[in-house]
Amino acid sequence: MKKVIVILTIASLVISASLFATEIKRGGTLRITSIKQGILIENFNPFSPNTNEMAIGGFYETLIYFNPMTGRIMNWLAESYEWSDDLLELTFNLREGVLWNDGMLFTEKDVLFTVELGRENRALDVASLWSTGVTGVRSDKPMTVTFEFSEVDTTIIQRFSSVFIVPEHIWSKVDDPLTWIGEGIPVGTGPFILKEGSFSEQSFSVVRNPNYWQIGEDGKPLPYIDEVLTLTTTNEQVSLRLARGEFDWAGYFVANIDEVFVKADPEHFKYWLPEGNLVFLNLNNLKWPFDSYNVRAAIAAAIDPIEITRIMASGAVPASLAGVKASYLRLAEEGLKEYGIEFDPDYASYLLEKEGYKLNRNGIYEKDGKALSLNLYVPTGWTDWIMGAEEVARQLKEVGIEAIVTLAAWPSPYKDMMFNGNYEMLFGISVTGTSPYYQFDNWVHSKHWAPIGENAGNYYGMRYKNDRIDELLDSYKKQTDPQVQDKIMEEVISIFLRDLPSVPMFFNPVWFEYSTRNFVGWPNADNPYAEPRPTGMDKMPILLSIHLR
Repeated sequence: MKKVIVILTIASLVISASLFATEIKRGGTLRITSIKQGILIENFNPFSPNTNEMAIGGFYETLIYFNPMTGRIMNWLAESYEWSDDLLELTFNLREGVLWNDGMLFTEKDVLFTVELGRENRALDVASLWSTGVTGVRSDKPMTVTFEFSEVDTTIIQRFSSVFIVPEHIWSKVDDPLTWIGEGIPVGTGPFILKEGSFSEQSFSVVRNPNYWQIGEDGKPLPYIDEVLTLTTTNEQVSLRLARGEFDWAGYFVANIDEVFVKADPEHFKYWLPEGNLVFLNLNNLKWPFDSYNVRAAIAAAIDPIEITRIMASGAVPASLAGVKASYLRLAEEGLKEYGIEFDPDYASYLLEKEGYKLNRNGIYEKDGKALSLNLYVPTGWTDWIMGAEEVARQLKEVGIEAIVTLAAWPSPYKDMMFNGNYEMLFGISVTGTSPYYQFDNWVHSKHWAPIGENAGNYYGMRYKNDRIDELLDSYKKQTDPQVQDKIMEEVISIFLRDLPSVPMFFNPVWFEYSTRNFVGWPNADNPYAEPRPTGMDKMPILLSIHLR
């Protein structure tokens, strides 16, 4: 008996974007910036870290797609999946009738071959399946593939959104799959095919795959666009080229973006900066004075993230005290209601005095002869973070806490301090990943805790641990129902807010500039159907939704 999980189809993903269009008009060449600067190298190997981005998703596809904007799994080359009752086996039911772009049928043999490549050579196991619990893979009947696991961990399914399936009939003849850069037109199941003769050091084109398996609203194979032209640019050039209308889609930092880009064509030149990784004020919970909740809470009340991001002027997005992205704030509602702290300098002073601190003659709170004069570390040369740290120091000074902004080189010694706990407070990074579970499991689970002076195994933590959080995060891995998992994360976030081991400040932005002169159907703050990264599978819902205006 198997437990079937019902998940959304990819059709619903595409429709969510295009419902806002009055009609679907096909054709056109989309111009997109490459993430690679300098010259392009003709490499479309999905196993290579140097592959060109259109190989990932454009040529080679995955069984599922994990949408970081919704936290939900979408079918892709697999049309459904099933967990066994003991949660130690996962079976994918593959989509029938999918063709490789050379006309051969996609089958379970291609999936088995791709996964076995990673078992034989771990460098080809880009999703780390074989090092995170997979013990075997088999096919019990046509168009099914079953994975076997050493322990229960349902979160491993997210890793399959990074397993790009290659055709056995092509790759079985390749001597070294890790270094092979392909010959001629790459053979994939994806919506695009490399345009013959288009590759140069500055650009290349891909064209619509006429036999692609996904069908658009007009009853014809997706995508709606005819061609994607990928162009190189540089940080120095991109602002001017965007203002000239040379790109339909870019993903670069643009200083003073409203003046430099939007002003050139306010009707059509747009941008959206959704949240990326979280930047937080890392307070070392094993060191005085941050072993006191009242001190940590006072710092939270003294800090205004909106003003900090305004001063930084880098597109950073202010964070709530829960530290989760806007799309997941529903999980933090109860915790914020009960434990949330607003920007309130008077309340900050109250908390410090409640803890027994008194202002000294220099206007700094002190207790038992120890003043709240503390180093605040920030990486050397990270201009926007330095500006943010200086504003944090100014705000803390207003409530009687002296934060001495101190620069340290990245990665060493900055990351060394975070690994070993040799700091008082610093600007830290919490990698938000694919979901709040991923974020908090890497951020606050005690498996990443260590005494000061010992390596904690990652540099996200703040020397904080809580047994109940550990229990909840471990339980999350044993669930298959997204609603149950959401309830677990609600409690995790509430405990985090109650204990407040650190102070979330802002999210680094995902830079996304786009033009509606030629194409419409883009994601934006009102319709955030996909994360607008030009890398990985994240770009594919967008490329399958946009169309001529």
